[in-house]
Amino acid sequence: MKRTVLVGLVFIAVVRSAAVSILTDEVSQNSTYPNENEISAKNVDVFRQLLNQETIIRMNLVKNVHILMKDMLMLKEKLADSEDKISGITTATVQEISDLKKQIELVKVENAALKNKTNADKTEIMLLKEKLVNVSNTLTDIKVEVRYLSITVFGMNDDFTKIDEKFQELENSTKEIETELRVNVKRNAATLSELETRHLTLIDDLKNTTSSLQADIGNYETNQLKISATISSLELFRINQTLSKCDPKQKVAFTAGVTSLSSTWNSGTLVFNSVILNVGTGYNPSTGVFTSPVAGTYVFYVSALEYSKQYLQVDIVLNSVSKVKLVGDNEAAYQTGTNMVVLNLQKGDSVWVKHVSGKGYWSARVPATTFTGFLIG
Repeated sequence: MKRTVLVGLVFIAVVRSAAVSILTDEVSQNSTYPNENEISAKNVDVFRQLLNQETIIRMNLVKNVHILMKDMLMLKEKLADSEDKISGITTATVQEISDLKKQIELVKVENAALKNKTNADKTEIMLLKEKLVNVSNTLTDIKVEVRYLSITVFGMNDDFTKIDEKFQELENSTKEIETELRVNVKRNAATLSELETRHLTLIDDLKNTTSSLQADIGNYETNQLKISATISSLELFRINQTLSKCDPKQKVAFTAGVTSLSSTWNSGTLVFNSVILNVGTGYNPSTGVFTSPVAGTYVFYVSALEYSKQYLQVDIVLNSVSKVKLVGDNEAAYQTGTNMVVLNLQKGDSVWVKHVSGKGYWSARVPATTFTGFLIG
């Protein structure tokens, strides 16, 4: 098409002057044709051809313009679609970035909470370790005491051996728990993610271990109370045997205990209904009152166990006059209050244990709350 246009333009330049003169009825000065009619006919044919060529060219140009316009419209539509897609992608990306920022903030908050929780757990573990150390020291002291008593009290060798074995088991269990706690602490300090996955399991283990340890400590306290009561009775009896200068017929000694607990006792005389020993028959298990069968110097000892943080305060009284006081505090459950008094009694004087404040007491089939007295001279 370009070639056709160039040929037409060259041809027009060649015949321009002659053609103009013919169309304007002027005489061409450059014409080389001798016959004007012949020249006119040829010029008309040339113009016709040129017009035809121009028409074809214009049609092609219009067609190309239409095609270009169509392509431009398609490009605009595609550009609009692309812009919509880009806008949608941008919006979605902004939303995802916003969501990710929110998730990051939540993760930071959770991370801070986990760090605080870890510090609290470490503090709790340290406190538990200190308690375990105190329990271990207490167990060591008790072992020494039990071993000493096992040497001095021949009739209780088997019981003390069993108790010693029990304390050894408690000590081993305590060491195992302490070792496990140390391992858990190291693991917890190693990584925060591992702490998160193991935290609940560790808490459950600690709760189970603490419950088991508290149960063992409860059993230990019960055994300790039994041993303390037995030791007190034996020690008092030994003192009585050593210091007594009385005639064997005038020996007076008794030990009585309570064989069941009470959570409501809050007044009057504490009646020790179970008689373990009653030499001289001075103690009355029905009233809880000791009446001296002979005049002399007497030693009285009372051990009372408060009931589950309810507080307990009682007095040893002589003929309605309080002489000494013992208290079972309520800072922890089942605290033992003990006291001893030496009194000069006349024949017929009465001694008993009187309620002062608080309520209830704890005991068992083997008494933990006891009342002991004997004549020393």
